[in-house]
Amino acid sequence: MEEENLELHRRLDDWLVEWKNNPTRKPALIKGIRQSGKTHAILKFVANKAYYDTVVYLNFWDDPSLIDAFEGKLEINVIITELSVKMPLPDLKEGRTVFVFDEVQDCPRALLSLKTNEKERRYDFIASGSYLGVNGYVVGDETPKPSGSTETFDMRTMDFEEFLWAKGYPGDIVSHLKEALMEKKALSAAMHKSFTRLFREYLCVGGFPEAVQHYMRTGNIYASLQITRRIIGDLQKDFGRRRGKNKQPLFQPNEVARIRSAFSLIPSFLGKENKRYIVSKIQGKGAKDAGKDALDYLCDTGIIVKVHNLELPSTPLSIHKIENQYKVYPADIGMLIDLLEDGTTNAILSGSLGMGKGMLYEALIAEALHKRGARFFYFAKESGLELDFVVNIEGTSTILEVKATDGNVKSAKTVLSHPEHYGKTRLICIKDKNIGVDGDTLTIPHYLAFLLFDFSPMLPI
Repeated sequence: MEEENLELHRRLDDWLVEWKNNPTRKPALIKGIRQSGKTHAILKFVANKAYYDTVVYLNFWDDPSLIDAFEGKLEINVIITELSVKMPLPDLKEGRTVFVFDEVQDCPRALLSLKTNEKERRYDFIASGSYLGVNGYVVGDETPKPSGSTETFDMRTMDFEEFLWAKGYPGDIVSHLKEALMEKKALSAAMHKSFTRLFREYLCVGGFPEAVQHYMRTGNIYASLQITRRIIGDLQKDFGRRRGKNKQPLFQPNEVARIRSAFSLIPSFLGKENKRYIVSKIQGKGAKDAGKDALDYLCDTGIIVKVHNLELPSTPLSIHKIENQYKVYPADIGMLIDLLEDGTTNAILSGSLGMGKGMLYEALIAEALHKRGARFFYFAKESGLELDFVVNIEGTSTILEVKATDGNVKSAKTVLSHPEHYGKTRLICIKDKNIGVDGDTLTIPHYLAFLLFDFSPMLPI
């Protein structure tokens, strides 16, 4: 199959259709990590003649001169006039024209114009950016954000369900998985074996669309990993791309070095027993909080996910968050595989991975939760009591214990047995086992973690 004919279906595709069909829609804002497929999905959507005849595409990264068109009044007629001086504009048909603002974080006033034109019904507006989470990315610019004036989609790299779509598995197969989980009914041995293998493939390839697309076309995991490595190299080149209002770079080389160090340390901390990230280990000279700033930068750019410890695993979980205690996971599992040595993928596929498999599968579940938009935490005490993840599902504190195969859940049992100390909780074990129920404990295989926030299959057990 030729590469250009291999089209990946993404959740954003469906979201954009729903957005377009909403007669009271606000401007769309798509944000997320670079190389997650935002621009491709948007341009594919707007190219559909069923929706638009005319597309005005502006990329503020590729052509910074376009920023000047937004220096005056932000009314759309004024913007159109200013743009017409910089580029040839096609016939702008009312109701059939969409303006696409790409890399919009580089032009804060273009982002603000979404608020000014929120009720503009003659044209549609879709904006996207890879660094919209960075507070004050354009330092010194005090342009207010268009809060409440957009409909926002948080774009991630591909999750396991999107990977299944890419492999050609139809929606009814995923529906069968959902039905089995809802009924807490074991899948057939053959199906469990197949999806375990597929999940290991996903673990090796990761979720960057270009790498997935190459794997679907060639079946070559090693070559796909090289694509992931090149993408991650490109992401690292972008570290420190923050600039001031006068467009000068703000990060010094030693600050960029700290960001790189913060990123490279992830697997070493995940490989330790308590997995807590120690900021003071970040290499590089700088101010007292420089290491924390480096981590915050990685978090805001969508590259990592910080998971905080809790004082108590009791709902509402957020009020028990310990701000200075957290684990750090990559936002895409491909990043973690890239940081490990060659040969890891062979061990994963053969099921012969050593002591590090627990770390990998825990990172996979963190990724699955993150890509579903979940707020999740962990719970650890100095006494040694530790829970891998704690989430709020339908108002109930739910412990997620992640094991490579089988493992000790003594801490979880302790918490479950003492609601007077820890609050009311329930337990889901996620491991390389089929769906099953043992007393009050639900067991699910790793590959079904992406379904946990579609519904609550554990009420009641």
